[in-house]
Amino acid sequence: MAESSLSSRKQASLLNDDTVQIAYGADFNSLPAPSLRKVILNDEANVNFEEEIFEKYNFACKYCYFSHADDIVFTLPPEYINPLSQSGDFFLACRMSDWGNANKSNQWKLQEISIDGHSLLGLKIPRNDLRESFPFKFISADEEWCSPDDTTPNCQLSSIGTMNFLFNPNVTGDNILQYHLQSKISLESKLVAVFSDDSSISIDFSPWIASLRCNIQLGSVISGDSTIFRIFAPRATNARVAIIGKKEKYYTYYPLLPSSDGIWHTEIYKNLHGYYYYYQLLFSKNGNWSEAVQILDPYAQAAVCSKGPGIILDPNKLGRGKDKFITPDAKDLIILEMHLRDVVKNMPRLIPYGEKLYFSDLRKYLKKKDCYLRDLGINCVELQPIQEFDYSKKEEYQWGYMPANWFSPSSAYSKNPQRAAQAKEFQNLVKGFHKAGIAVILDVVYNHFGIAGHLQNIDSRYYFRHEKNGNFTNFSGCGNDFRTESYMARKMIVDSLEHLIKTYNVDGFRFDLAELLGIDFLSFLQKKLKSVKKTIVLVAEPWSFRGNIGVSMRKLSYSVWNDEYRNFARDYVLGNGNSDGLRYFLCGGLDFRSAFPCQSVNYVASHDDRGWVDSITENPHNDGSAPTENDCRRTRLSAAILMMSVGIPMITAGQDFLASKQGVSNTYNRGDLNALDYKLLEKNSRTHEYFKELIKFRLSKAGEILRPGETPNKSYFQFFSSSTNSACALVYNADCSFSGNKLIFAVNPHSEESAINFRNFNPHPCNILANEDKFFTFPRKFYDKFDGGKLLLPPLSCRIYTMK
Repeated sequence: MAESSLSSRKQASLLNDDTVQIAYGADFNSLPAPSLRKVILNDEANVNFEEEIFEKYNFACKYCYFSHADDIVFTLPPEYINPLSQSGDFFLACRMSDWGNANKSNQWKLQEISIDGHSLLGLKIPRNDLRESFPFKFISADEEWCSPDDTTPNCQLSSIGTMNFLFNPNVTGDNILQYHLQSKISLESKLVAVFSDDSSISIDFSPWIASLRCNIQLGSVISGDSTIFRIFAPRATNARVAIIGKKEKYYTYYPLLPSSDGIWHTEIYKNLHGYYYYYQLLFSKNGNWSEAVQILDPYAQAAVCSKGPGIILDPNKLGRGKDKFITPDAKDLIILEMHLRDVVKNMPRLIPYGEKLYFSDLRKYLKKKDCYLRDLGINCVELQPIQEFDYSKKEEYQWGYMPANWFSPSSAYSKNPQRAAQAKEFQNLVKGFHKAGIAVILDVVYNHFGIAGHLQNIDSRYYFRHEKNGNFTNFSGCGNDFRTESYMARKMIVDSLEHLIKTYNVDGFRFDLAELLGIDFLSFLQKKLKSVKKTIVLVAEPWSFRGNIGVSMRKLSYSVWNDEYRNFARDYVLGNGNSDGLRYFLCGGLDFRSAFPCQSVNYVASHDDRGWVDSITENPHNDGSAPTENDCRRTRLSAAILMMSVGIPMITAGQDFLASKQGVSNTYNRGDLNALDYKLLEKNSRTHEYFKELIKFRLSKAGEILRPGETPNKSYFQFFSSSTNSACALVYNADCSFSGNKLIFAVNPHSEESAINFRNFNPHPCNILANEDKFFTFPRKFYDKFDGGKLLLPPLSCRIYTMK
């Protein structure tokens, strides 16, 4: 390889304030290295430098491998090992070692080695066996993964969101030259490297920026009689904060001071509770403040609107959202997914005049004895996003999936956001839910950011993933993907989640498009949030437009949205499913998808598709607004299947009284179609009451059989099916391992009578608790046809039996 070829494929990086590293596209081998002629600072001055000896140890610590004679040595530096790990044995995990099974063979076990006078754990493999690139990482004997972070130059994001190291046989440590600068460089500077062949390249500060760490509190922080401002903006050349008081006419500007960790900061010796503020940043030495945009602080705890300004809050005046409510165990949850405005817009007999739009309106409704949410009997709500989201007008309808700030409750849901009332109003709303015996899970969106651009205006390269051409990646489908590989990006997510727990006492989170967050970060969040609140409920939507990590979630304690359940249940009640599929879903997917009973969040409808009745209606154009009798029966069958399934059942608001979206599949901006019509409660009262009775039964003592805490033995279930169609029955507690009666659920989704073969099992001693129309006040004696070991069920029917 000629020098010019090496020179054309080189990268120059600033590792810290005085170290430049030149990485060439391949090892030099026996060729002389191209030389660095000069370094130019800010297009003007030359910076003196001297070449340093680049130790293979440094390469081994960064890339986790290096070349040594005829071997490649894979190395595990101490910083990648969890200090709390109970195991001292680690193994190389990759395709040739069968990844997670690598720790089952000593062939892949790392041993202590010495390199440049340092000790590391390493494993030697002959270079001739490694002729192609491949991903790898390390695993401990107790199955804890050691993964790279965003400072690792050869990190690679896999298709399932895990971070791996990447081995390149042409880059093994003999491709790097390193230079010591004799002047300290600041983050806001510009450097250019000029080489002996007169080629030049800009020196990339990204490795230095990626290595920056700051664990102090960011945003506006009130401490006694002072207010401190901190913003992470490592590429900025200048920064200031603009502040205006309640009775002042003009903003006052205060310069911010830079620090070596990328933080700009200042302290004002006054408690500025209630003041408005925003940041401005410059990114060149010749920048003009008149051209600088106003930036909403990403850590602002309240905002006047989605575009800002932020509002400074004193936590001592806001207080904590503590109460005596105890979050139910995940296995006992019955979740109602809801949008605040869908529930409050048509609230009966509450607010006779004016729009019903706010946190406070829902709080008032919760106090009513006939409140739909309380009357239904659910014990948990999943609120569609309430964090500050993009909007043009306060009254416009949004689902909230375009976040503008992760700390502030939405100003659109507050009657007086100019006074930061949304903070107290949301606190009171959570308390209102808790007083009603209902836990609160927030639907949170950390996979992308909205269109307001605050983070993009701070550091687009740091906070967002980009394609090679410089465009945003868009696996969220919303225009950008948040870069959770960045340390300070992860810190912002963690800090906001902690803030929501400590300030508002929420009970859990549902992570939207969690595939984009990645398994590694989700695992970190799980440990972190459980340490903040032991009872926190964690739910993940396991897919994105990039892929699905549903099965990979087995090793975490998250509960996971199960779209396979939704699709199957819809097809099944239409007579298009199969009995084996229903057995699988009734048993919680424990033989494949789920690692524990409440890992699957089971649902047949959610906000982001047609209404349930629209998806199964016999009417044309998927318009279920005038449901047929069969539509109603199939809805009740789906409710019985849902509540009799192991896992966490979730319904969407209005599903129980056949709310329709008139066939429209995507109603993200259709408040007119999504708002609940409470007149349907009476019109479709039979179905609504059936849902209520099912919920009550599932939460009862008898229903504990459906809510096992630990994974039961396979003998816990006994399954029977029809020989001609998908009608079937499942016995729960068949082995009597649970103290209590057995339950039998039988269902026929077909339009004709079906026979279920009960092999060597006689259900005659059973009592009937419910059919497809209602629960009986007192259990009835078995009255169904049972002939020749076959249970005969009428068309579109089900039974719930109990037997000793």
